[in-house]
Amino acid sequence: MLSVAFGAFLGVNARYIIYKKLENTNLSKNYIILIINTLSSFLLGFLFSFQEQISFLSYSNKLGLFLSVGLLGSLSTFSTFIYHLYELLIQVKFVKALKLFTISIASALLAFAIGLVLGYG
Repeated sequence: MLSVAFGAFLGVNARYIIYKKLENTNLSKNYIILIINTLSSFLLGFLFSFQEQISFLSYSNKLGLFLSVGLLGSLSTFSTFIYHLYELLIQVKFVKALKLFTISIASALLAFAIGLVLGYG
């Protein structure tokens, strides 16, 4: 449990730092969240590629929880993504909402797959 909490602490702080750095580039908040979630998906795919290789370690379960649930779970920001979709829908910007949804899901899946393939490399 502590490993997940520590991972979450690191992940949320990393997300904040990345968000602030990207905010300085004048990107919209939707693109910033898209970038952060895509990065997190890539890293999760990369991590999963090593799952079998580290499963023999006695602490592999705790390490996996630290990295996947704690660090990457708090680095990605699904709730903010949903909130931004909700904002667009309330503003009756259905095409923008559909575009954000489609691009976000597609880029996350693609990034996960790329991370997996590169990890198996």
